[in-house]
Amino acid sequence: MRPHFFLSLSHYYFFQHLFSWKVGLRITALMKRNGGRETPDGVRYPHIALDVLGQCHSSACVELGNTRVICAVHHPQQLVDEYRGSRGRVACTVRRSASAGSHAAGSAQPSVVTPEKDMSLALEGVAEEVVILEKIPQLLVEVVVEILAEDGGVWDAVATSMSAALVSGGFEIYDLFSACGSALLSDGAVVLDPDAAEESNAQASALVCVMLNSGDICYARHQGSCEPGTVLELVSSAMKGCLSRKSAITTQLINHPIL
Repeated sequence: MRPHFFLSLSHYYFFQHLFSWKVGLRITALMKRNGGRETPDGVRYPHIALDVLGQCHSSACVELGNTRVICAVHHPQQLVDEYRGSRGRVACTVRRSASAGSHAAGSAQPSVVTPEKDMSLALEGVAEEVVILEKIPQLLVEVVVEILAEDGGVWDAVATSMSAALVSGGFEIYDLFSACGSALLSDGAVVLDPDAAEESNAQASALVCVMLNSGDICYARHQGSCEPGTVLELVSSAMKGCLSRKSAITTQLINHPIL
């Protein structure tokens, strides 16, 4: 005679609750991320310090988790080798400190065009859209950014530091700007503001630099392979992450006379 098993409704709910609780613990553990984040859409918020360097027009240091960058804006100089009519120019240089190292995949390989060079050119394009160049006619403004420590979100910190340093220096801009990235991990999860470990595990990623008040995109980049719909999801997530930092950034700059 086969034994009969009877499960009352109360027992069913008990085991269902127990199973859900255990699964919940497993999912929560998998979501533990750098910076105390527990969700895929969690972002790290920047800490901004202004005018931290001497012998330059203005400067800003930004920390984003373990990532740290410093931006120096030098005194404007007269343009002599080119004619731009009534507009000035912003030249950008991004350097990596020897102590910063690099977590970017493949960055150890020597290359004529380095990630820093690519970033420098992209930032000059951002400056063309954001800075009111007619207010600095025939002047060259040099912006130098140094990456002191890197743990993901370098573009985020660099763009934020450049925006803060320009504002601190009294340069007129159309809008504050910042950047944020998102990544599709190998397990299919989409995470916002990936750290270095998540970046190295990414199947695809997107990055946007956004004007914080208007929401206009002034730079966008996609890397890796994924479905078109996933690309849109990555870009949309990156935009939301960038705009979610607006309050944290403006709050730290609000006491500056320019704002």
